[in-house]
Amino acid sequence: MSSEPRSEFSPHGSGWNPAAASIQPLYNLFVAATEVVLTVDLPYVDQKRVKLHCPTDDSVEIYAETSRKITFRDLGAKHRHGEFTCYRARIRIPVPVDEKRISTKFKRGVLEVHIPRLR
Repeated sequence: MSSEPRSEFSPHGSGWNPAAASIQPLYNLFVAATEVVLTVDLPYVDQKRVKLHCPTDDSVEIYAETSRKITFRDLGAKHRHGEFTCYRARIRIPVPVDEKRISTKFKRGVLEVHIPRLR
């Protein structure tokens, strides 16, 4: 077992960071011929509280504050206890993209991100 500390963006953890009161949201990444489409499930979030950022040329970071504290019980989980106030994720993109031309839509708690591929 590695002695390295676990990153809050660890792909192998539970996705929940109790110290930061954050959880990694469910997401889907689809690579099409001309663009990459990322959909992110953000229940209990207002569109104005979503921040999207590309820290590197192959990743997208999403941070979204919830409108209230959410417990795992609110989401139907009975096997885990705790609460969180934000969603946070760093998602690797497997192809080169033009992060300057990102477009987004937000409807009913689902963020849809379209990022054109570089040619």
